[in-house]
Amino acid sequence: QGKLKMKRIYSLKSVTSGLIDLLELFVLKKNLNVAKISNNLHEYKRIPFTEWLALLKAIEEKYNRPSLGLEIARYVKPSHLGILGYIGLSCESLYDALPFFIKYQRLCYDFMQMEVSIEDESLVVSWEFDANFKAGKLADETMIAIFFNIVNIIVAPNVVKLNKVEFVFDRPKNPRTYEKYFDCNVEFSKNRTRMFFAKSNLELPINKADPVLKNILNRQADILLTELPEVNSFDELVQQNIIKAIHQGNINIEYVSKKVGLPTRIFQYKLQKQGYTFKQRLNQVRKGLALQYLEDRSLNINEISALLAYNEQSSFNRAFKTWFGMSPIQWRKDFNKDAI
Repeated sequence: QGKLKMKRIYSLKSVTSGLIDLLELFVLKKNLNVAKISNNLHEYKRIPFTEWLALLKAIEEKYNRPSLGLEIARYVKPSHLGILGYIGLSCESLYDALPFFIKYQRLCYDFMQMEVSIEDESLVVSWEFDANFKAGKLADETMIAIFFNIVNIIVAPNVVKLNKVEFVFDRPKNPRTYEKYFDCNVEFSKNRTRMFFAKSNLELPINKADPVLKNILNRQADILLTELPEVNSFDELVQQNIIKAIHQGNINIEYVSKKVGLPTRIFQYKLQKQGYTFKQRLNQVRKGLALQYLEDRSLNINEISALLAYNEQSSFNRAFKTWFGMSPIQWRKDFNKDAI
């Protein structure tokens, strides 16, 4: 089972590695006995969201405090947000920075989409609630507090004024802690997470503004953004459960539709609305997995075929040749030649 173990190669949701650094800084400061993220994962600039969430929950088990996320966020620095943090510092004002936070938020935290609107005397920053992907109370409050603290850092020594904060999670036992932290009214059990900034905040200057650096970072961020998967929670949910089906060796549409939580007929209809069939999506997932496995020289072709839930190696060989115009063995030879 050792080398046949499924590798986590589909990071459908991800965070910048700086958010792992933040959690590990908190662990260090509080002297908690919590295992670090593996060095192999930490080499990459992006970390699977599940790994960040797992570390967050491990911290909660060792340091179970009310409003823990608020406490963690106090340690945040712009570097923890990756390129997004540096873009914020290079802008001229909060008004200048806000469009970049909206555009590039996914480079930091690829989980919930940020939106901005105007209501009365407030500029409202909101995160849409998605029933398919629930991060949970701790993750939500941590990220909102991180955003709040980062905005205050980049406009320092000025202080941001909030008119109100709304959370989707239920009212906690210590609501006054949240009101004191954000210095405003805080409401719970809402449909969306929202922060109501006083419009006067928009004119707050950023002392480290650097327009030249901002343009350079902006171009780099555009490139990084193209490397992320498109935002489509249903499609991601389908991919996620097809991967599970392949892992279980049970790749029929009835199994996957049940895992997604839809009757098979409705599931097929939703797939059609997305522009593909179950078989097409299954092949796309298998293609991606096949290339990843072929890069691992410890796996032979027969083992890769089994990992992809093919009954026979010959079936995998035929499918691969249809996809790429060559056999898996030939692709591996060519890949290794290019890698030299």
